[in-house]
Formats: sequence, structure tokens, C-alpha cells
Amino acid sequence: MPKYRALIEGRNFLLSIDGKVRRHGFYQTVHIESPDPAQAETDAIRIVKGNADLKQLTKNEVQDPPMLYLASLDEFEDSAELPANPKGRTYFPEKQWWQFWK
Repeated sequence: MPKYRALIEGRNFLLSIDGKVRRHGFYQTVHIESPDPAQAETDAIRIVKGNADLKQLTKNEVQDPPMLYLASLDEFEDSAELPANPKGRTYFPEKQWWQFWK
């Protein structure tokens, strides 16, 4: 079965970091074994969405949901071993639409 490296982008996550609740985005790499690229995308997003730590940090209301997107998908060579998933995410503060010049 093909092996993939998916880069998942999170947007509109209202997170409590350092005692302050702010909107953040993030990137997370997921290594996945799936039959095809479409299924790899679905599986990678499911893995990130199901992460208990991320669920605990997220403070969004139902009417303001966070979003997950596939930023990139690369297939490993056939002979490559599937590496363990890297731990953690790279967070960045999201700016509001009126802050585009900052």
C-alpha cells in the first residue's frame, strides 16, 4: 500500500496558549499508509481532528468552527519505511481581515 507524508494546515483555532485565548493556525505533518491520495487526505485530517491534546486546547464555539486543510501530499518511494509521525505542531497567530497591513 502506498505511503504518504501529508502536511495539514489548521485555521481559525481559538486556542488557550500561555493563559491567553487567541486565534491561531498551525501546520502538522502526518505520515499515513492509504490506498490512494484521496483516502490519504481523509485519513490524515481524521488523525489531526481526533488528537486529544488539540481538542483540549481548542475553545471554538459550534457556530465558529476551526478548519483543517491539506497543504501538501507527498508519496514516499515504494521501498521506504513509513516513519513515525512527528510530534507536535507549528503554531502561528492568525490576523483578522482588518489587520492585513501589520
